Amino acid sequence: MKTIIQASVTLLALAVAAAATAAPGQENRACESQSPGGDFVQFSCPLLVRGIEQHWRFEAHFAGGHDDTSASMALTLGDAPLDCEEGSKTRLFAEDGDVSLVCRFRVRSSAGARPVLGVALLWSHAQYVRTELVSE
Repeated sequence: MKTIIQASVTLLALAVAAAATAAPGQENRACESQSPGGDFVQFSCPLLVRGIEQHWRFEAHFAGGHDDTSASMALTLGDAPLDCEEGSKTRLFAEDGDVSLVCRFRVRSSAGARPVLGVALLWSHAQYVRTELVSE
């Protein structure tokens, strides 16, 4: 029994270590990501549109927020700045615990078009957890 518990603890520790060493953005398969290092990552996300207005959501999650935590994201669609819908949150400062940013937006293009969403994500004094791009 002790050997099984030790093996389980070892496997869990290896999984946590692997997750901790993954570069930010690698878990988000809908986007390509580049990070020069530090607490910054740039995303490029081709959007498949169907010729109707589609609703999308991009979220960034962090852990360990505290009194000097900050995070922000700037979004573009193609080469133009993208305005997020009301209720979105693209900046935070001094929030405790698990915190997140979210941008809700709409895209209407010709069916089969692949407009590209760009996201520049910057944070400080928090642990990057993951990002998600979801068609709603």
